[in-house]
Amino acid sequence: MSAGKGFHIIKIIRRPWYEWGLIGVWFFAELMFLQAAIASREELEPRAALIYWFVFGVLLLGGFVYWIVRRNSLI
Repeated sequence: MSAGKGFHIIKIIRRPWYEWGLIGVWFFAELMFLQAAIASREELEPRAALIYWFVFGVLLLGGFVYWIVRRNSLI
């Protein structure tokens, strides 16, 4: 091995059972709010659709932040 090159260590972290449960609840909530937003738009209820789209976006952003934090092993 030449100088200046090192080994990379990959650490595999398993998720506990309750974390999988929370991911399942998050995914279910995402699907429900997405379905509600699309249905409200189809029923010409713009205020309800806007609220559902907002909640869907906040949940999606929260999931993305969780993924970034988990990927970087900050928690």
